[in-house]
Amino acid sequence: MRTTKSRYRQADDPLGIGPQLGFAAATFAGFAAWSGLVVSIPGDLVMPVMASIFLLFAAGFAVIAWRNHKEDPTRVTYADVAGALTLIGLFAASTIDPDQLVRIVENGGAED
Repeated sequence: MRTTKSRYRQADDPLGIGPQLGFAAATFAGFAAWSGLVVSIPGDLVMPVMASIFLLFAAGFAVIAWRNHKEDPTRVTYADVAGALTLIGLFAASTIDPDQLVRIVENGGAED
């Protein structure tokens, strides 16, 4: 009788959750932060802060992926999640107008 080895066991996961659930939680937290930032900070600062948030999430998942290097490459891994969050952060950063960012830095973050 042939036994099949489980491809994914929760005991092997460093966080106790899978990368899919981690990605869902990170994107939900990012977009929840976005909705809170829109009403609480000046409009010029929203996208730079959002880009920073997603890139920080990506860095966190990259550290988890680095520490958990024995993942099954045929499934979604923490490195995949880190890459997707990096892409979201870079897309958010690409929407920032360079002139707008220069004004923010010159004024010390204060809106005109």
